[in-house]
Amino acid sequence: MPGATLLTQQLNNFIRSLREQGILDFHFEELKELESDTPCLVVEAITMFLRDADCSIAELLRTLGAPLINYTRVTEIAFQLKGSSSSVGGCRMAHACCELRDASEAYSKERSLSGFDRVRREYLVLRENLNQILQMEHAINAFEPRRRRQ
Repeated sequence: MPGATLLTQQLNNFIRSLREQGILDFHFEELKELESDTPCLVVEAITMFLRDADCSIAELLRTLGAPLINYTRVTEIAFQLKGSSSSVGGCRMAHACCELRDASEAYSKERSLSGFDRVRREYLVLRENLNQILQMEHAINAFEPRRRRQ
C-alpha cells in the first residue's frame, strides 16, 4: 500500500506544518492517537466540530447583530466554541473565543464585535485546514477500507 503510506506521510507533514503555524496544538495529536482504538474518530470529530461551529458562528452573528445584545448568550456560545475548538486542537480559535468571552463578560459591544471578527477569521482558517485534513483522511481510507472499518 505505497499510496496510503505516501498519503499518510503527506498528512503527517501537513499536520506538523499546522502545528508550527500555531493553528493546531497537541490536542489534535491526542485525537489522532485515539484513532487507533476507534477508526475514523478524527473524521467524525472534525465533521461534528465543523457542523456545530457553523451553527454557533451563525448564532453569534445574529446575537451580536441584535439591537440589544444578550451578553450572557454570547458568553455561553464563546465558551462552547472554545471547548469544541480545543477538542480538535484549534488553539488559535480557542484563544480568540476566550477573548470574545472576556469582552462579553465586560458587556463591551465594541470589544465583543472585534472579538467575534477574530473568532470568525480564525474559524475560517481552521475550517479550511480541517477540510483539507478530511480530504486526506478520506483518500487514505479509500486505500485502507478494511483497516478503517474494523
